[in-house]
Amino acid sequence: MRPEKQIFSYLVLLFVLLSSCKNEEADLNKGYDPTKPIVLTSFSPMEGGAKDKILLDGENFGTDASKIKVYFNNARASVVSSSGNRIYAIVPRLPGADPRISVVIGSDSVVYDNMFVYTAKAQVTTVTGTGDKNFEAGTLNQAHVYGKYLELDAEGNIFMSWRDGGSFGVARINEKENIVTALYEIASSPYPYSNGITVDRATGVVTVSHESVPEVFFSFDPREAWMMRQRNARFSVADYNSIVWADRYANFISFCPYDGYLYTRFRDGKVAKIHPDTYEATIVHQGPYGSQYGQAINPAKPWELYMTLHSNATPNEFRQGIMVLDLRDPNGTGGFKRINAPGGSGFRDGPVKEAIFNLPKDIKFDNTGNMFIADYGNHCIRMLSADGIVTTVAGQPGTAGYKDGGPVESQFNQPWGVAVNEQGDIYIADWSNARIRKLVIE
Repeated sequence: MRPEKQIFSYLVLLFVLLSSCKNEEADLNKGYDPTKPIVLTSFSPMEGGAKDKILLDGENFGTDASKIKVYFNNARASVVSSSGNRIYAIVPRLPGADPRISVVIGSDSVVYDNMFVYTAKAQVTTVTGTGDKNFEAGTLNQAHVYGKYLELDAEGNIFMSWRDGGSFGVARINEKENIVTALYEIASSPYPYSNGITVDRATGVVTVSHESVPEVFFSFDPREAWMMRQRNARFSVADYNSIVWADRYANFISFCPYDGYLYTRFRDGKVAKIHPDTYEATIVHQGPYGSQYGQAINPAKPWELYMTLHSNATPNEFRQGIMVLDLRDPNGTGGFKRINAPGGSGFRDGPVKEAIFNLPKDIKFDNTGNMFIADYGNHCIRMLSADGIVTTVAGQPGTAGYKDGGPVESQFNQPWGVAVNEQGDIYIADWSNARIRKLVIE
């Protein structure tokens, strides 16, 4: 073959190969076509739990995984890849009851006909505590704890307040460091008579309520090695007098990321907001009378302040219930309401409007808006999912005891405090067992 013909043949072959590669690349990068419908055919497996792999089959998915959203009810799954007609995803944690799988691409949203059967994989373990009801610092396996309220910072520190067993105080518990240590401890009240704890996870500042003096609360700043600082809220004369001469006990304080204020509630039903730097304070709502045993902000809707009221609430319709206050318009119509069924001192799972609790104590949320409730009188931990369903996630309703293990066999004895970390692990102040427990749900 003449050299020029041979060169020409090589060029033709190279062109064919390059064209083939480009066609293959174009096929691999084939995008979702918004002029055509998304077609869903099947998914596998049909059941599983969090972190399980799932394959979703259909048509017109496109191959750009970053443009594909997959939801199990309202819980978003991680999308790993897409071939155009098959999506590879990871099942999300706690999607709620009877999850339906939806695929969202651009403005199109399609739902599979079949439901996915979700099984929660849960395990309860003991973090620290021996059952002795006096505080004693030390390693996790030696320390004594009798905690009521808990909260966590972004670094994994657990903060616990206690007011029983012969002393009052606030402690720091760290699993990685294997240590329980007191930030302060005193043998008598009221310095401070600590109850609810809140943490600004951006700064790490811990704020603790002090129920007996209306303007006083305490803060612990990690930049100062969590040294205790007394803070005094600055109310107007009229607001302060209305608190002093009313039932002034404030069991909780919560940091609200929606507006950056601290919120506290007094037993006579007044809710106040406090500026975290100037400490200027204003009464923003007057609600029903009643002792309070839980308070939390929903991170998914950070203008919602939730609280649990005790059996002495007046009128009766607010007793032993979970309430919500809309901080965007706290005195507006419907600004304060009960979300679960009346009729406490009982047990019933199901839609929140039908659910019943028995002396519900502390409440906390995970980052997706699931609420966890220490159901003190029922000796169990309940969950209110983001889609409004109450289920029992650990403990045996109505049976007190102490046992680690799975959700069915685990036992608690009058759990009081709860806290949830960034990963969704739940910590429980198991009060009558004098231990801190940990519930991991996957």
